[in-house]
Amino acid sequence: MLITDFNPFESLIFRPDICFLTGASLTDETRQLIPVFPTWLIERYHLEEASIMMLDGNRMMYKDMLLPASKSVANAVSDLDAITQKAFEEGYDSIVQLPELILFQWMIRVMYGVLYQDFSYAISQQEKRRKEFIVSPLLRRKYKNLRLMLQSLIRPVIFDGFSPWSIKLYRVNISKDILNYKDETRKLNFCFGMNGFAIAACLQDNGEISAFNQDVFEKIGGATLHPAQFEELYGRFMYANYLLYEIPDYVISEQGDSLIFRMPEDPYKGGPHFKEWEDKVYSQVLANAWQPWGVPIKEIYMYPNSPISYLIDEFTDEFISPDQIKLQY
Repeated sequence: MLITDFNPFESLIFRPDICFLTGASLTDETRQLIPVFPTWLIERYHLEEASIMMLDGNRMMYKDMLLPASKSVANAVSDLDAITQKAFEEGYDSIVQLPELILFQWMIRVMYGVLYQDFSYAISQQEKRRKEFIVSPLLRRKYKNLRLMLQSLIRPVIFDGFSPWSIKLYRVNISKDILNYKDETRKLNFCFGMNGFAIAACLQDNGEISAFNQDVFEKIGGATLHPAQFEELYGRFMYANYLLYEIPDYVISEQGDSLIFRMPEDPYKGGPHFKEWEDKVYSQVLANAWQPWGVPIKEIYMYPNSPISYLIDEFTDEFISPDQIKLQY
């Protein structure tokens, strides 16, 4: 199938008789339904009767979030889930051995599934109201590329000279009974933590957020983080990604069965990659990140001082040991 043959974000067609990943036609006999959130995760955290809030405020049961798929796609997703389940249940030491591509595929598999449900529901609601469902060209492009990148499950996908993601994995002092999942679908940010580890990721920043935060990563090293430290790190990911200028679309081609992504030439036109950092805005990001600990924004930031940090000491410019943090685990 040519890459131009199926783009659900252009046609806005999300139907149960079309494979969510390939666009192949499905019948009742060939269609398989795969869960957006892996079954093992739903069972481990007792989410069978839990619901998640969608973009428009509608709530949907985790167990009801299903994707129509061909047998080959269902098998590929099942294989991915088996690999990641084993690593996630064993913990950090196993996950750190996984190729970043596997983690990237797994995060896209979840995020794209959530987007699929959001779009399916929103389109049906707008049709009932006889209104047009409007999606910006930028988001159409991002989501189109996300689906194409997920095709790496079933065909060779080559990222020529770059990685489209920034992914950081840390040990975090969180209970095995706590699931930390968050995503943000406009800039494609993703956060996932359980069983003593957590992952912060941007799924289409082309490595820019990792480069932006490299000095922070070097100071943290291989330390185990307090949960509030990890939330601060994810806040840095989100805010830096918000500041990152958008670039033109990738140059996408096919060679045999392979799908090839290349960066556009001079994507930032010789200019800066990021907008100017604003401490006042970043402090609000931190206030949201630290809501579980009730840290008020007036304690986080007061001009002309910099926002407080639980990661880096403002006087020594070194990593703050988690045992110095007085917030509860």
